[in-house]
Amino acid sequence: MGILERHNVKITGRGDRAMMFAHGFGCDENMWRFVAPAFEDRFRVVLFDHVGAGGSDLSAYDPAKYGSLQGYADDVVAIARELGIGDRVPL
Repeated sequence: MGILERHNVKITGRGDRAMMFAHGFGCDENMWRFVAPAFEDRFRVVLFDHVGAGGSDLSAYDPAKYGSLQGYADDVVAIARELGIGDRVPL
């Protein structure tokens, strides 16, 4: 399973720049359902679930990796790299 499937990544919107929405503890990407549409006309909107939440691959949860925020941050970077999102033009 690839990283996009593991994290239940969904991409909407249009535009040259991307905006990723990351949820907090106890939530999933659904928390952005009323916010994300406001950006879809100008951005490629990327929603995802952290491992252990929502539609993510729950079997990918590793207590050693996700025992700190670094594991989650590494996943965000990996998703961005997979999608070709990088430091382009500042907002």
